[in-house]
Amino acid sequence: MAESIAIWIEETDGMVLNRHRYVAHVIFEVILGWEVIWPSSKIEWNAAGFRLQYGGVSPEASSQLTWVPASGLLTGGGLQWIWSDSKGPGIPGVGRLPFGVPNALHERIDADWWSWVFWMVTRMEEQAPPQESLDGFGRFKASASLGHQEGWLKRPEVESRVYSWAKSHGKEPASRSFSVVPTVDVDSAFAYKHRSFYRATGAAIRDALRGDWSRIKERKKVLRGEVSDPFDTYDWLERIHRQHGLRARYFFLLADRSEHDRGMSWKSNGIKALIRRVKATADIGIHPGFASHESQNIERLTDEIARLHALSEEGVLHSRQHYLLQRCGPSWRRLEAAGIEHDYTLGFADEVGFRAGMSRPFPAFDLAKDERMSLTLHPLAAMDATLQRYMGCTPAEALDELESLANEVKAVDGSMMLLWHNETVSDRWDWEGWRTVYEEVFSLICQN
Repeated sequence: MAESIAIWIEETDGMVLNRHRYVAHVIFEVILGWEVIWPSSKIEWNAAGFRLQYGGVSPEASSQLTWVPASGLLTGGGLQWIWSDSKGPGIPGVGRLPFGVPNALHERIDADWWSWVFWMVTRMEEQAPPQESLDGFGRFKASASLGHQEGWLKRPEVESRVYSWAKSHGKEPASRSFSVVPTVDVDSAFAYKHRSFYRATGAAIRDALRGDWSRIKERKKVLRGEVSDPFDTYDWLERIHRQHGLRARYFFLLADRSEHDRGMSWKSNGIKALIRRVKATADIGIHPGFASHESQNIERLTDEIARLHALSEEGVLHSRQHYLLQRCGPSWRRLEAAGIEHDYTLGFADEVGFRAGMSRPFPAFDLAKDERMSLTLHPLAAMDATLQRYMGCTPAEALDELESLANEVKAVDGSMMLLWHNETVSDRWDWEGWRTVYEEVFSLICQN
């Protein structure tokens, strides 16, 4: 039988606001797997079993009663950036937290860790960010995050702190298992095949101008059917997934060609055949292009979704943005308005780790409307390009990073989502030697 907790919001005299309800859902239902009870009166709350009071003064100590101070953030107040003491009653885990509340009676600063959880998972940190915190694509940089600065980023810190809080009260999370979720972004479906005469000729001319004769010879062999296309790694990927009992999700780029959207034409018969082939053994989703994210409306986005719907002959509810573009809040609203129910973009491009301090899926929250959204966010732990291009890892170092992340996720029975690309396991060009990473990573992290 699942654990339950009865909550009383003292800071609003029992009135439960959307922010209270949302943060309680994330902490107790999403992370701990408990049932949340909202009593209709203080008398009813007093008669409940395990109880929590949010706000007000600390109630009389009891083994069945816990308290979290309120800093005012959840009632719409401004940010009171006061650091709590590193240790003290009620502070989950180890180390200081923001949103401290001065406790004059005990001469300490207590942690309003509910507000910290809310601030983390809503990505309030990224609202109206200073220009220096953004990279050249307008993405919020990992190095600008509090998680990076405090050393939290490579651990699902929110889940870890919540687990610590529960165990400090003699309670256990619901029994769940660590899971691994492989995902593949298909930006360049094929290196040579299924391209228009114009694009194939242009590519051959560029290779000739660079003196890349080996690539010219390979292109000829692929087009003659003598060897397979180097980016056609889908059967190999699916074999790896089957070996470990995993089901992957592939995200297809179907944007109109532009400076940053250079995938194959969505009109290509090769793309249509590939989507049908992949969906026989895996799940699929849309990979909205750079231009659709920068557009002033959602017309481009809905066009790309409609293309995948037509090519796959199934509904399109899952998405990951090209280049991991994500302006938390506005991006979520656009996806929700376009009918997307699950987004897989929540990760940093420049560093592996947990952008929202979460590994498991959780609902988005619209800070502008102050309400929970229908969109579910699936956090990303690591991307191949992050490890190789941004962090400069060798294949061996990448495996070490992935094993370390997996151990942190296992500690909270969470979900480890990986993002790879079909071309990066080709073992070609910049990605020579990286196929072994994907071959070995699941054996490494799926073991107990």
